[in-house]
Amino acid sequence: MIILGSGSDYKIAQKAVNVLEDMNINYDLRVASAHRTHDRIKDVVLNCSDEVEVFIAIAGLAAHLPGVIASYTTKPVIAVPVNGSMEGIDALLASTEMQLGTPVATMGIDRGDNAAWLACQIIACNDKDVQQELINVRKGYDEKMQIAEDDVISKIAGKHYQRTKRVEHPPEVIDKKLELDSDTRVLILSGNYSNMEIVHKITQTLDTLDIKSQYKVISATRTPGKLEKYIKDVNNQVELYIVVSNLSTVLSGAIVSLTTKPVIGVPCSSHIKGIDSLLSMVQMPPGVPTATMGLNAGENAALYAARILSIYDENIKEALNKFTNSLHRNNYYE
Repeated sequence: MIILGSGSDYKIAQKAVNVLEDMNINYDLRVASAHRTHDRIKDVVLNCSDEVEVFIAIAGLAAHLPGVIASYTTKPVIAVPVNGSMEGIDALLASTEMQLGTPVATMGIDRGDNAAWLACQIIACNDKDVQQELINVRKGYDEKMQIAEDDVISKIAGKHYQRTKRVEHPPEVIDKKLELDSDTRVLILSGNYSNMEIVHKITQTLDTLDIKSQYKVISATRTPGKLEKYIKDVNNQVELYIVVSNLSTVLSGAIVSLTTKPVIGVPCSSHIKGIDSLLSMVQMPPGVPTATMGLNAGENAALYAARILSIYDENIKEALNKFTNSLHRNNYYE
């Protein structure tokens, strides 16, 4: 279900619609403001969404719509911040920096297309036809790039343009295979051990929800061949990835490029208060979304993974509801 906070955001919604139409995914369209028509949005989420697997919320300015939707459901909510003012940074931060218990996967500013692609990846977790179509689409990107390259050459290449010769070099041979426990559903990855506190929050929350996960450290820049080999080793086994990364977050982008399964990203504070990590993680190009959480939001990353898995796993759904209800209890007033 695509919900717009304002009818004026229809052009952003159109990007999502185009993807869903191409992927043959059924969808609904609603317009409801989190502030001006709160009862309307509450009614839509509670009473009109039994058939819905994923929500896409499109909103600018304060952009509270995704959070309000997430507060009324345990299904995955994808936020698309709109460039209404401040170049959309206000909406972006409002969408990512959610409270514990109401996780929202945020896309780049105005990236309605990536919201739809992530929705397809989530649906594909339990739909092999959609999964295969995503793989086919990804394979088609190379042909599009070749067409774009030929076009660029025809437009700007001058008399000194010279095509470099192709010389085949053997790839790095990596004998070690990444092996996970057979019941592992979520693979957590980070580029170093500096974010162990956040990783611990993720694993602890997943353990509480009885979701089997494993954690590995690997660098996308120091050992890119090893990362590629490891993702190939386990991609048919795990259902989704959680990536914890700081600085330019090359790791999350690299993993997104190697899989069509959902990748949940947790940007971490380091330099410039973590804004570098957040922006480089969330502002992905079309077709390769990262489900970006708030800064250091390890627990919400785990809860978002649970929301995805709970679509088709009743045991996780029950555990998630129980966990969420426990968060809502206020010990000061009991």
